Amino acid sequence: MGHDKSDGTPVLKSAPAFFMLMALLLLAPGRAAAGPPPAGEETRAIWVVRHALTTPGRVDKIVDLSTQVNANTLLVQVRGRGDAYYTSDLAPRAADLEATAADFDPLARLCAKAHAAGLEVHAWINVYLVWSAGAPPRPALHVVNAHPDWISVRADGRRLAEMLPEEFKEEKFEGMYLAPGNPDVRRHIRELVRELVARYPVDGIHLDYVRYPDPTVGYDPHTRTAFEREFGVDPIRLEQPDSAFLDLLGGADRIADLRTRWIEWKREQVTNLVRDLRHDLDLSGRKIKLTAAVIADQNAALNRYLQDWPAWLREDLLDAAIPMTYSPSTPIVERQIAAAMNLPTKRQIWAGIAVYNQGARDACDKIRKARALGVDGIALFSYDALLGRSGYARSVRSWAWREPTEPTRMAWREGR
Repeated sequence: MGHDKSDGTPVLKSAPAFFMLMALLLLAPGRAAAGPPPAGEETRAIWVVRHALTTPGRVDKIVDLSTQVNANTLLVQVRGRGDAYYTSDLAPRAADLEATAADFDPLARLCAKAHAAGLEVHAWINVYLVWSAGAPPRPALHVVNAHPDWISVRADGRRLAEMLPEEFKEEKFEGMYLAPGNPDVRRHIRELVRELVARYPVDGIHLDYVRYPDPTVGYDPHTRTAFEREFGVDPIRLEQPDSAFLDLLGGADRIADLRTRWIEWKREQVTNLVRDLRHDLDLSGRKIKLTAAVIADQNAALNRYLQDWPAWLREDLLDAAIPMTYSPSTPIVERQIAAAMNLPTKRQIWAGIAVYNQGARDACDKIRKARALGVDGIALFSYDALLGRSGYARSVRSWAWREPTEPTRMAWREGR
């Protein structure tokens, strides 16, 4: 589960219902002057998948459309598969941009246009997911080519870099993941974010795929070595322990304890990265928000994807978590949002609402229920699913403005 559905736009059951959805979500009081939304104002965000950034005209269209519907935040995917939709010394220029002028910088243009229109720009990066296509990436700079030893390995010894797309589909893996337990990987991600922040006036960094694809992943040599240094045991030996190993450890109970520690340790490696990114942003001298798209089912997040995002909120590592409540079932979405709102945190919760897989009336109902639960913002997935609705912006403008929103439970942290 993540953010790469750039196709499959649904046929809406009712065009008026779609306009109602957009009015409900986005027609909050506008701002006369450019600039970020003031503290206490509801965030109205749109996820923009990377393929919308391939030409200057498409970039301008993002801003025009978002302004028309009164969004105030853009979560813009500038790193999709280990590549860059911006100027980078650390990642190769995205293949999508090969047909455009070499001096075209999608993120620079978007920041300039969006800020002039009063929109925040958050640089959305796929953290650990770095490739999913059938053919390998061509650039030597691409992390898959430059650092193949950074790619995760399964417990059976299979390297994700060796798997075919059909195998990823069978295993329900999105593609090749970097190894979160490898210290060099963490250093690389930190350098990527520092580069973005140093070169672009982004208002936030938005993390996606900041998790494992599955708990059976994480057996690359670097990760195994890091765990063994702390606990004195190579985790691969915990998978099928022989009698000699059991005797060495002192029995099966010790195996069970170490297996639990191994899972906890891997989960903590992801948290350590988020912690480091928070630290780096705090040292940047700018108020840069850190947000993350997270697995909405907290049990699945913790146990399948090893993503302890409730802890990130408790520790104030994030400014906002965005549970991806994409189920077509309204009761499921309502339950997931309620669970997030019940977490002991003063940080913000934005409800991630899908518009690609359901009719507008259903999405509209979910937005109403999310607001009733007290969320601090709404994020729509995605821009692609909103684009191309003939005349919808004109129709949205015809609806009455909503009353001013109540202040959110907490403004952005002072100094951020």
